[in-house]
Amino acid sequence: MAADKGTILSWLADLSAAIVVDNEDATDLALRIAEAPDLDAESFATEAFLMMRVIAESVDSPADFDRLAQSVAATGATGDAIAIMSSMALAVAGCRPSWPSRPAARRARARVSAAGDRGVDAMTQLGADGADLYAWLTAITAISCRIISDLAADAAPIVKASTGVSLPSTVLAYQLYGDANRAGGLVDIAGSGTPLVMPTVFDALAS
Repeated sequence: MAADKGTILSWLADLSAAIVVDNEDATDLALRIAEAPDLDAESFATEAFLMMRVIAESVDSPADFDRLAQSVAATGATGDAIAIMSSMALAVAGCRPSWPSRPAARRARARVSAAGDRGVDAMTQLGADGADLYAWLTAITAISCRIISDLAADAAPIVKASTGVSLPSTVLAYQLYGDANRAGGLVDIAGSGTPLVMPTVFDALAS
């Protein structure tokens, strides 16, 4: 059973729109996506893989990584193809953001590892034809996990902050770091939906 080109291209187009900010890359991807339906199965697989790599290399933030890691409802050969491309993409993308904390980097590493496992499982359907890809994907997943481990070691740990009274995030950022401009990051780490009235107990970066 062949993979559904339309589903794969729609997925790539959505990711490109959400992640790729370079105008030249975005224009090139749009053109390649438009031309891809006319390719034969082997050429289509190669082109889809190359487009996925461009998208992965455009990831610059944890939010981009999260978008790339979102699951896609697809089964059969289409689901297998997406799993393989996702595993490669997350391995590349996981090394790119400046992870704000050790826990964030460790979560990214776990997602890269899990995606690698899914990709390897999907490649079992290819038999001997997938041997080279299997070896390459296994290697790039392992390398990515090691790099993210190094990033985690350098990232700031999380501490529990307690204020006793609700304060605006800008005030807390200044008190904690001497920089009110870090209020946005403080809100993100704390998971607060009310930056003007922060919780009295919340997670924050140690530095």
